[in-house]
Amino acid sequence: MGKKLVYMPECHSTNTLALELSQKQDWSEGAVLITNHQTKGRGQQGNVWISEIGKNLTFSVVLKPTFLPIKDQFLLNMIASLAVKDVVQSKVAEKVSVKWPNDILIKDLKVCGILIENQIQGTTFTKSIIGIGMNINQKGFHQNRATSLTLQSGIEYCLQDLLEEVLSSLEKWYILLRQNGTHRVKNSYHASMYGINEIRNFRSDDGDFEGSIQGVDDYGRLVIKKGKEVLHFNTKEVQFDFEPFK
Repeated sequence: MGKKLVYMPECHSTNTLALELSQKQDWSEGAVLITNHQTKGRGQQGNVWISEIGKNLTFSVVLKPTFLPIKDQFLLNMIASLAVKDVVQSKVAEKVSVKWPNDILIKDLKVCGILIENQIQGTTFTKSIIGIGMNINQKGFHQNRATSLTLQSGIEYCLQDLLEEVLSSLEKWYILLRQNGTHRVKNSYHASMYGINEIRNFRSDDGDFEGSIQGVDDYGRLVIKKGKEVLHFNTKEVQFDFEPFK
């Protein structure tokens, strides 16, 4: 991954541009588009990702997971999350976890967001664009639940070195997935989930309730146990607090 690297000083969204450019010419799998300034970065469900110019990593990777059944597409979220989580954990002492579906947290603070957009033709993936926004050297945020590697470690990082580490980690997990490592990927993701098996406050369209996250199902839905009842939620269908019950 990263053998083909396209650098744009500024662009609206690396995911959008990577898709546009890769449609005009045949980009090899593992190609990367990176920018110093993303003017209209996008997160899950239309959320906005804001990043200070030249301080962080904002890039997209083009994959062609034709081996993967469409029903298993959440496995791509899993490997991307695990790849970033591993790199972040190697830099900080605090616990790093994955907040479903694919935010990376240091303790309770968000350090990275991931957006995956798939192109499908018939019953096969033609392309998967994995967009990653990592807070690296930024020190000020408008949101009080955001952080960066620098704030957590006190170290200023070389963005190029970190990019290479993330791409290497992503390649490792992607190869494992391609070599029928689905069981290990799922187990690792579940073990890394934020709030797993902890009693917490949740809110859905049916109101507030107490429950515990059990993991995700085969469709990538969040599985929550509420008493003796097991509930399944898609993104934006449930919210949960950052503080467990005392």
